[in-house]
Amino acid sequence: MTDGQGEIILVFPSNTRILEAEELLEERGLPFILVPVPKEVNPNCGLAISLRAGDRGLILPALEEAGLLPQSAYLRNGDLFADYPLGPSPEPDRGPGGA
Repeated sequence: MTDGQGEIILVFPSNTRILEAEELLEERGLPFILVPVPKEVNPNCGLAISLRAGDRGLILPALEEAGLLPQSAYLRNGDLFADYPLGPSPEPDRGPGGA
């Protein structure tokens, strides 16, 4: 996926959802920036959430827990955008015996 470097852009299906996500992340004190949706990923105007790739382990689980996962995500490298897969958070490795 990514080595923790770079920026992930989260795109939501509506202004209402992005505002709910923004409120949740602000309440939890999580690091993000509200940005315009890059025209390279969606020509319609709107807002998106930008986060450092290294912070995805904090932000994506918080959004998932609240039922606020974005409709799409992109890993940004300069002016290039690659689809960033979203899915269920992996279960933590509990080692042998599941303890």
